[in-house]
Amino acid sequence: MIDSNLPRFSQGLQALVLALAFLLDVRLVVPILGLVLLAAVVGGPRYNLLARLYRVLPIPRGEPEPAAPPRFAQVLGVTFLAIGTAGLYAVEAESTGWWLFGWGPALMVAVLSGVAATTSF
Repeated sequence: MIDSNLPRFSQGLQALVLALAFLLDVRLVVPILGLVLLAAVVGGPRYNLLARLYRVLPIPRGEPEPAAPPRFAQVLGVTFLAIGTAGLYAVEAESTGWWLFGWGPALMVAVLSGVAATTSF
């Protein structure tokens, strides 16, 4: 069981960071965020940097909820950010493939994270 506000906080932060990375063309954010999510998936709450940040901030605590749905979302996020990382670094910059296979998956994570954070999905 996890705090119900933790996934909303993490997803909102992910959406914001990825959107800013896209706008500022800071490609390094994509693999770093992918590694942060991978650590959370593999190591659980102990290695979740976003959960640690959540705990130190003065955010009201929510009700307990099952951890499985947010963990599944993290697995999808890791997968798409890995595809985005490969696209951003393996394909020629500013090409169609770079946009489709690089920023495309990363922006999908940003949009889905933003929707999940604001709608409690």
